[in-house]
Amino acid sequence: MKTQHTFSILAMVRRNKPNKLGEIPVMVRVTLDGNISEIATKHYIKPELWDAAKGRVKGRSDLVKTINDTIDLFKLRAKQHYNKLIEANQDVTLAAIKNGILGIEEKQPTLLDVFSKLVRDVHAKIGVEYSLSCYNAYRATENHIIKFLEEAYQLQDFKLKNLSYGFIADFELYLKTKGKCRQNGAIKHIQRVKKSVKIALKYDYIPKDPFLLHSMSKDKVIRLPLNEGELKTLEAAKFDVERLEIIRDMFLFTCYTGLAFIDAKHLRRGNIGIGVDEEEWIFTERQKTGNTCAIPLLPPAKAIIEKYAAHEKVLATGYLLPIPSNQKFNAYLKEIGDLVGIRKKLTVHIGRHTFATTIALQNGIPMEVVKQMLGHDNIKTTQIYAKVEMRLIAESMKALRDKM
Repeated sequence: MKTQHTFSILAMVRRNKPNKLGEIPVMVRVTLDGNISEIATKHYIKPELWDAAKGRVKGRSDLVKTINDTIDLFKLRAKQHYNKLIEANQDVTLAAIKNGILGIEEKQPTLLDVFSKLVRDVHAKIGVEYSLSCYNAYRATENHIIKFLEEAYQLQDFKLKNLSYGFIADFELYLKTKGKCRQNGAIKHIQRVKKSVKIALKYDYIPKDPFLLHSMSKDKVIRLPLNEGELKTLEAAKFDVERLEIIRDMFLFTCYTGLAFIDAKHLRRGNIGIGVDEEEWIFTERQKTGNTCAIPLLPPAKAIIEKYAAHEKVLATGYLLPIPSNQKFNAYLKEIGDLVGIRKKLTVHIGRHTFATTIALQNGIPMEVVKQMLGHDNIKTTQIYAKVEMRLIAESMKALRDKM
């Protein structure tokens, strides 16, 4: 941003633009760094009344006094606005000074200006950098912002320059109360707003970060994977309703492959290939991170693919499995858990945890190998999945117990 400028302002007339009465317009010329902008005072005078040396209208009539006062006012406003821009460390432009002279407030960027553009950018990158579910999450945050502004401030938008710690704290309170978000859900919404604020900071829309003093800590979430007994119970269950049988099978598929919901849903025949051991493997790319996954196709997972090869949804879409929406999947899983007597909260993501813990780690698969199959960037993420079951503790201590 340029800090040194040449700046001047003077009054003048345009003798080559007389009106029908032969009067000429009185103007104010602003010069900034060699660039010129002329602003009309909306006053006209007889050519002989202009004093070029003094830059004023000659005479003592009320009209003359009014015109000279307008010239003085324009000059004062120009100097004041120029100094204001310098002191605020903002870009000094002719347009900004002209707006200051005319009393036109420049459009201030707003929270929704920046956040809604971020939402549109996420939408444009679906399938490239973001998933549809990620876009929907941003849309949900946008809706929360809109409702919060209406309820808390009776506003449709909020100027970024007014964003403060108090605004963030109020929004957090709204999310946890009227927004009906739990702690970790509220954190996700706040993080998305914080991302838009970082963009605003980069563009110098705001002078300081309102999040500097704000912090939130996540509640510890314990996701218990299914153990071997619960897996067998689920596999042996019989359902009178076809949709429950399909959901059970789709969930078991994630338990035996470790695939996230969106990655399992988008599997096609082309994702099945021959691995280094001459056996069938799943080769895919995680939609969330873009990381590649290579997973040996275990017999139970292969059997599920074959079971639904002729399903009408599979034939119509070209996908390997008839997986419904995430919302329906989780709703039906809860119903299945109640029917078969599994007390653990069943969600789509528990299948991924079950693969990591019960299928892989507890059967001696090294964590580094599990990390590769799950498509994690960091092994610390994989360690989150490494739940230690009581049975494993008992088996590990058996030799010590016998010895003692």
